[in-house]
Amino acid sequence: MSAICRFIHAEKANYPVTLLCKVMKTARSTYYAWVAGRENREARRRADEALRTRSR
Repeated sequence: MSAICRFIHAEKANYPVTLLCKVMKTARSTYYAWVAGRENREARRRADEALRTRSR
């Protein structure tokens, strides 16, 4: 599923998310949940990196 969401994310500048989700047979809620999770994972990665830097 993440490959489909990555594709939609990459193409959303060219096509509406609604259309991409319809063509890829993916619920918009699935895509937006993936985006939210992606942002959370990135924030956690930055926090982990900052902690690693401080502990050295």
